[in-house]
Amino acid sequence: MAEYDAIADEYAASKLLPWRTQVEQPTLFGLLGDVRGKSVLDLACGDGIYARMLADRGASRMHGVDLSSGMIDLARRSEAARPRGITYSVSDAADVRGLGGFDLVMAAYLFNYAQDRAQLRRMAESAYRNLVPGGRLCGVNDNPRTSPGRYRYYPEFSFIRYIEKPQREGSTITWAIQPDTGEPCIFDNFWIPPGTYEAVFAEVGFKEFRFVNAHVAPGADPTPFSDFLADCPICGISAMRPLGS
Repeated sequence: MAEYDAIADEYAASKLLPWRTQVEQPTLFGLLGDVRGKSVLDLACGDGIYARMLADRGASRMHGVDLSSGMIDLARRSEAARPRGITYSVSDAADVRGLGGFDLVMAAYLFNYAQDRAQLRRMAESAYRNLVPGGRLCGVNDNPRTSPGRYRYYPEFSFIRYIEKPQREGSTITWAIQPDTGEPCIFDNFWIPPGTYEAVFAEVGFKEFRFVNAHVAPGADPTPFSDFLADCPICGISAMRPLGS
């Protein structure tokens, strides 16, 4: 996305904010589980931060895809600085083909960019066709279960999230994140009803689709994030491509 080309450095810096390292990452990695020896496709990989983490955790093959050439430039620079064998390509995540099957598809903030049911289906189909039978889709997402009155400002995290009203399929959700350094990152994603997610993923062929509440790492103190978690703007997503499909 062109908007990410302009904020690539700032958005990459925002991945180091506490709510991202202490809530987003544990939620995502908890869903992914042990990746040792597994092949992983990272759809909407951004600057490759999570691809690098999974490579360091023993993934056998990592490929990242993003529509923003600016983000892929950052990812490739990181790979050149410390090679891990990760490959990247600039592409629409909804149109990824020809890469072979993966054990896992990771999608961190992909599906919330679907502006309608048809676009969400294209994204889900892309994830499905790039999984081997029995493979799993895991991701984090803007939480579509938030009621309209709960979109708000989180001052302790310098994070604002609000939604266009009246709320309807395709309503714009605006995020504004202030990283510790640099300019604020301001970008839009879109609201699709939770029931539409469930129906679309079932139509594509996924089984066991579910939304997963965000959480801190097991054993970590959740107190600093209690307000954020009680009114959590993000959630996990999990689904499986059935064996024999």
